[in-house]
Amino acid sequence: MRTLATIALWLLTLLGMSLGIVAGVVALASLLTETAARLAVTGTDRFARRHRLAPFTSGLPDELAAVLSTHRDGKGDPR
Repeated sequence: MRTLATIALWLLTLLGMSLGIVAGVVALASLLTETAARLAVTGTDRFARRHRLAPFTSGLPDELAAVLSTHRDGKGDPR
């Protein structure tokens, strides 16, 4: 019985450490992605100002807001 408890605790410890490593990798990937996106936006703004171009802005935020503001019932029909 004591051996079974020791094995169970060891497995739980291993599972906890593994999940911690996975969570850390996901957090690091998220941080790197956000940093790359911010650098890309900064680079395009500088390029547009340097060459006196109108910065390109996609309508994605407006389109997303329009989609999210549309209420639909379970059948897919607008209310």
